[in-house]
Amino acid sequence: MRMKKVILCALALTALLGGCGKEPDAEETMAQGNSTVEETGQDSAEENVGAAAEGGSGAVGEGVGQHSEKLEIDEATKKELTTQLLMENELDLSIVAEEGTTDRCTFALPEDFIEVEDIPGMYVTKRYPIDASNIYYAEMEKDISMQLMTEETYVQQIEENFRTLYDMEIDVNLQSFEKIRISGHPAFRILCSYMVDGVEITQLEYVINADKSYVVTYSQTDEYYRMDEFEASAATIALELDN
Repeated sequence: MRMKKVILCALALTALLGGCGKEPDAEETMAQGNSTVEETGQDSAEENVGAAAEGGSGAVGEGVGQHSEKLEIDEATKKELTTQLLMENELDLSIVAEEGTTDRCTFALPEDFIEVEDIPGMYVTKRYPIDASNIYYAEMEKDISMQLMTEETYVQQIEENFRTLYDMEIDVNLQSFEKIRISGHPAFRILCSYMVDGVEITQLEYVINADKSYVVTYSQTDEYYRMDEFEASAATIALELDN
């Protein structure tokens, strides 16, 4: 039961962004996402991230105005407001103009990870549940407000996700929050940890903002160290055109 919660934690962390995935293939496996997220996951992602440009508790809310209730704003206005905030904060504007330039996100899986049949995009070790380390690949529709994500809004939204989805109170220890580029696209590298039922879970997450939002989340418990393998896998993450 405890190890199942580790899987749920990976899903909750990424529920902010939605998810999908594809099966691995041999030692030089490339994980490729083609399917769509389950409706509940995507709805939660859109509500959490979309709240930013709707005057809620997300990243854009501070610029739009604080209100006890969400404002109903159409997509065009939301895009305009978010673009203005990107400019004001001198953030990368390339995400605004990005349109349908990528067909797949690929990355190499560690050799002893296999796909979970009933959870698209989820990969676990062959020794699961003894070793509950896992990798979760996710993608959702493009949302330029994600580029406004900060350390504070990330932690707030993840803790709220656990509270809302699983009725769990956690304290996220954010160890690293970096803005990087992957395949020429703006991205985040986020390392955090938290406790669940007395087990420390460490998660390394990569979020790429392109024609879609692509996310790869690596999770380990304090019982098994996998970070070297995760870093090696993360070094292969790339966005490619499917010719």
